[in-house]
Amino acid sequence: MNANLHPPFRGWSRVEEGMKHGTGGEKTPRIGLVLSSGGARGLAHAGVIQVLEKNNIPIAAIAGCSMGAYVGALWAAGLNGEQLEARAREIKDRKALKALLDYVIPPSEGLIRGEKIRRHFERDLGTKTFADLDKPLLVIATDLDRLTPHVFDSGFVSHAVHASAAIPAICAPVHLNGRRFTDGGTSEPLPVTLLKNRLHLDHIIAVNVMPMPGDFEAGLDGTLVTGDKTTGNFISRIFRLFWRKLNLLAAGNVLDTFRRALMAAQLRLIAKEEAAADVVIHPRFTTSTWHDFENFGHYLQAGRDAAEAALPAIRELLSPTQLNQETISHEIAPSHTRLECLAA
Repeated sequence: MNANLHPPFRGWSRVEEGMKHGTGGEKTPRIGLVLSSGGARGLAHAGVIQVLEKNNIPIAAIAGCSMGAYVGALWAAGLNGEQLEARAREIKDRKALKALLDYVIPPSEGLIRGEKIRRHFERDLGTKTFADLDKPLLVIATDLDRLTPHVFDSGFVSHAVHASAAIPAICAPVHLNGRRFTDGGTSEPLPVTLLKNRLHLDHIIAVNVMPMPGDFEAGLDGTLVTGDKTTGNFISRIFRLFWRKLNLLAAGNVLDTFRRALMAAQLRLIAKEEAAADVVIHPRFTTSTWHDFENFGHYLQAGRDAAEAALPAIRELLSPTQLNQETISHEIAPSHTRLECLAA
């Protein structure tokens, strides 16, 4: 296990007080929120946050990777759910997204650098450090030199999020402090155990926007289905055939193969971490792409629907009776109840 996962958490006097007294009184359990990786699907995290705010669900700490780190950091910095939605709506079409892409030429390290996206993110974050945030935040990236997960909990938040969201083979690795980092979703796509142990929380709500392991086999998720089009005139068919040979992301080409292998590993890591959560909120999508940000309305609503379905289970976590039972059962033998809430 990476030693970086366990050093003492520093710079959070309000967290230390919360560990002694709770976040809302002696009988209020400390609940952590974990936000998964998932590209554009991660916009659903903002919809979940809107429901949590509307229902006054107290969140003591946040952990996220990739898009989950992006959304979680903005929330930890003080943006509310409506402001998060406003940021999502800025990418209203493919042209708006392309304006944020800084291409690497030649693309030896990746296709894009990610510096423009980081600067866009810094409109709200500026030079804030983790100690400046309103809520404790853990951002998880993958250390390419040590081949381990790395937890950022100090330094500039925007740099940590940039590292955490650097999609392998799409984004160039991020160089920080003499080391190279890439997407946290490759090593800790849903860091439930990490957050609970690191900050000694009572309960964890996990938001997983990724597919289920069996969804592809059952035909419930078409994200990776990329059938060749045979319609159109002769010229258009020839062009598509030519482009398919050049497009590394096309079905069967090298980046498509890499993406499929990576997702296979991610889904199994996520399944293990879901089992450690107390409530799993799982917005569902029939298909999506990592860059499908113009469909923000669909993702936001899916997050709201899934969170609404989870509210009864979340309120159970806030019950003093539930807290007392959890404490007693933990003293006898640690155990967790997993309540999964899905929305189509």
